[in-house]
Amino acid sequence: MSSSGLDLRPEPDPEAEPDSVMYGQLFVLGCNGSLPGVETERKRSRFVLYRRKEANGVRPSTVHSSYTPQAEKVVSSRLQHSVSFSLSRKHSVVVEYVPDSSTDMFQIGRSSEEQIDFVVTDRAGSDPAQSSVSRFCCRILCSREPPYSARIYAAGFDSSKNIALGERATKWRTLDGQMDALTTNGVLVMNPGPGFSPESEPGPCDSEAGSFKPGLWKEVSVCGNSFTLRETRSAQKRGARVKGESNLLVDGSLVDLCGVVLLWRSSAGLSLCPTDALLESHRRDLNSARPQCPVGLYTLHFPPRPPRTPLPAPGLEPGPEPDPGQPWVYVRCGHVHGHHAWGRGSCPMCRARGPYVPLWLGLERGFCVDSGKPSHALVPCGHVCSSRTAAYWSLVRTPHMHAPAAVHAPANVHAPANGHGSQTSCPFCWNPLDAETPHVQLIFQTPID
Repeated sequence: MSSSGLDLRPEPDPEAEPDSVMYGQLFVLGCNGSLPGVETERKRSRFVLYRRKEANGVRPSTVHSSYTPQAEKVVSSRLQHSVSFSLSRKHSVVVEYVPDSSTDMFQIGRSSEEQIDFVVTDRAGSDPAQSSVSRFCCRILCSREPPYSARIYAAGFDSSKNIALGERATKWRTLDGQMDALTTNGVLVMNPGPGFSPESEPGPCDSEAGSFKPGLWKEVSVCGNSFTLRETRSAQKRGARVKGESNLLVDGSLVDLCGVVLLWRSSAGLSLCPTDALLESHRRDLNSARPQCPVGLYTLHFPPRPPRTPLPAPGLEPGPEPDPGQPWVYVRCGHVHGHHAWGRGSCPMCRARGPYVPLWLGLERGFCVDSGKPSHALVPCGHVCSSRTAAYWSLVRTPHMHAPAAVHAPANVHAPANGHGSQTSCPFCWNPLDAETPHVQLIFQTPID
């Protein structure tokens, strides 16, 4: 229980075993509580990682420096995991993997094959064959014992329990004689800096940028090593090894799979997130204050869920008839109104000129930095969240999918977080945020007694 008396603990999963240990959850950025299409058991907007009944983790073991009959036997076996590094048509290095009873393995990718635990596709929902998301993107290994650490590795094992890295894959031999590699479009990870921590419940905070320091992006290899970003997502030359960095996921880590971005929330971090019930309570509190349109003087109300197809802004292509009670906002000043056909142009209250968009509550609890009441709107999409949540996401930059992922940087440092090819985006819809005014405080007109 929090100091306010509200229960902020993670909500139980009805499908989980009563004594299951939850390692954490993965959330698909751009989904406001659900996928746009039909969700299935393995394809959904959030995925919970529970301790398995029996461990299925693996770890590297014997290295075959050439493609011997024994190495061929390992690769062709469907009972043993392996990683194949093709150096040329006649030379391959094969690494055997053996069971590890101390870890559970979870695989993520575009493939719908049964070895993929969490099926993800690019946010455009395009033909899977045209998607930039790999069929076997990555794997996460969670320790079965406290503190239940989670580590991420590029690439996942296919139906033959093999990871095959062809001649064109970026690969190299390490100083200790081992092999390592990067995947085609890379697995990028960013761990958050101060301002996104589960160690203490966040207190009151304004939305000034100085309250947060987002982390820096790095690329994770097949063996879990960390490197600076390549010049482009698929460049042949790898970045520099980042000393002191590991593949450990922490609460708030972002994972970019080139077409979809995932957010990792630990069990401890989720305990400080609002529950779905609390978010609904915030919505009811907003509506119970009976905010009014200052022009039409009628009561506004937030619906329990936004429609599948959001209303278009005034002046755009025709859409469904707007609900007269739906709150809209002038994003330059924050004055909240009801819908009116002459909304484009300037705010009737202060004459500030700028876009006029409908407001939608942010409903995905995993994206919330704290349990604060919704008071700010992200610009220009109009998703409403707490001031801390708006401040945090207005500073988090993610690499563009096809643009250069980084600028040149010294060998011992990360590329700048605001380097060429990155942008800030709304976590609830993944639309880019306004560079000058990424969020605005909402100003409601209350009834006059």
